[in-house]
Amino acid sequence: MSDDVNEISIQLEKIIQPLPAMHLAQLTAFAFGLPPLYFCREYQPLAQESIIKHCQQRLLNLLNTQEITLQQLTNLLVEKEFFDAEEASLRVGPELVE
Repeated sequence: MSDDVNEISIQLEKIIQPLPAMHLAQLTAFAFGLPPLYFCREYQPLAQESIIKHCQQRLLNLLNTQEITLQQLTNLLVEKEFFDAEEASLRVGPELVE
């Protein structure tokens, strides 16, 4: 891994480390310009660690291709509203059929 890529990875880790998995999934969706729950639906059946790894890789890819910057990610965290894990799960869960 080159020094630049390694530094980006370290800086990304500092930003996302405290985030719960579903919060990170929403941040990833915002980074791609998608609705906030887009990845939550895809990742809902996965373990928390798997969600975090998938999102981290997607964000690293965006950063490495310079489609987004670390500052833009930080701004998204401040500017956007996020659902907590329970609310996200309820919103993307299967519809009940009566």
